[in-house]
Amino acid sequence: MILTFFCFKFQDQIISMRKSIGIVLSILLFLQVIAQQNTIDSLHQLLMTAKEDTARINLLNLIAARYQQSNPDSIMKYSNEALAMSLKMNYVEGEVNAMRYQSAAFVLAGNFSTALEIALEALQKSEALGDKKLMARCLNSVGGVYAEQGDVRQAQIYALKMKDIYEQANDQPRLAGSLLNIGYGYGQVNQLDSARIYINRSLDISLRIKDDNMIAVAYLNLGMIHIKLKQYDIAAAYLKQAMPQFIKTYNLSFLYSTYFYLAEIFDSTRHYDSSLYYSRLAYRYAYQSQFHEIAKQLSSLFKQTGLLDSAFIYQEIAMVAKDSLTSQEKQKQMQTLTFAEQLRQMEIAKQKAEAAAIRKRNLELAGIAIFIPAFLFAVLLLGRRKVKSRTIEFLGILGLLFLFEFIVLLVHPYIGHWTHESPVWMLLILVVVAAILIPLHHRSEAWIKKKLATAKA
Repeated sequence: MILTFFCFKFQDQIISMRKSIGIVLSILLFLQVIAQQNTIDSLHQLLMTAKEDTARINLLNLIAARYQQSNPDSIMKYSNEALAMSLKMNYVEGEVNAMRYQSAAFVLAGNFSTALEIALEALQKSEALGDKKLMARCLNSVGGVYAEQGDVRQAQIYALKMKDIYEQANDQPRLAGSLLNIGYGYGQVNQLDSARIYINRSLDISLRIKDDNMIAVAYLNLGMIHIKLKQYDIAAAYLKQAMPQFIKTYNLSFLYSTYFYLAEIFDSTRHYDSSLYYSRLAYRYAYQSQFHEIAKQLSSLFKQTGLLDSAFIYQEIAMVAKDSLTSQEKQKQMQTLTFAEQLRQMEIAKQKAEAAAIRKRNLELAGIAIFIPAFLFAVLLLGRRKVKSRTIEFLGILGLLFLFEFIVLLVHPYIGHWTHESPVWMLLILVVVAAILIPLHHRSEAWIKKKLATAKA
């Protein structure tokens, strides 16, 4: 902590003439944090009065979404509650969204295999539900896991599927976002021509619908591509076009990327003062996981300008940041174990609920199996008394209907399993069953009438 404080003081002495810009950005970012916290607080207030219904589930998922990229423990807390309620109420959309946020929490914890497993299960449920927009969000979750894991090519498969859905729905804002993701993916694997095609398509849509934030992100991505092409003037122009929007919206992550790549451009063109300036801004707005990267860049720049003391300071910061990353990895492992145990407990609770439902169904079937013979026996006993024949006949037919419907009730799950719930095959098999039961029904009816007539005689 002392080293970091000294480093900030040292930076202020180096570039004091541009200090005011950093102060303004710090204030804006501070306001962003306050606004974000106010939003979460408002959602918590609504949650306190929300009833246990689908609205509460959606609210829980919305709160989980607000913690994305920052707090995996909070994501798991609220998504777990949303999932438990969704399963209880058979609310599939809420269940799928909760699973998507659980997957995001596991990504943050570094457990990609579990994240992918949950995301794929959510995708399957969304496909069964037939909700295209929900499917697209699940495709995004699956692709995101692959992208975070570094498997860009696999991520592209799901990104292209997502694009197709938004094209069919003519959802222009989301289509622009999916095209941008595809372009970014191609940029990651150095297919730069394809990357430019998709990003420019996204930019065209964003300009048409006047989505300033998407326009800025497209400019940022185009800047990154032109850096790879070593077209530094074009790259710098794109990045500087993106910067005002990120400052306006206080977007910490994109601000860091913009400043980092501008510093890289000026370093490559040997404009070290400008590179130092943008590296310093990048350092100011870096996430903890990015300190190692930007501190190494600053150390290298100070070495090139002959300021060895400063280079040493940032080299020390880079080493501390690397140790911090190692510590974070251990924390992620602990979080992964905790999340896995939470899911295991939820699975146990789910299995208990399913077992209770099966036990209840079996008891009901047993009750019906006892009731039907008892009912038919009671009809036969009534036939021996002076009761109207029409009444006895009606009760006898009713008893037989109970019997045959009970048989259909028993065989229906097996038919559904054999036919994979195919309506055509289920209809044909049930028709065959009915063709067998109807003659039996008539024979049984004739037998009961005969018994009743004999009893009355």
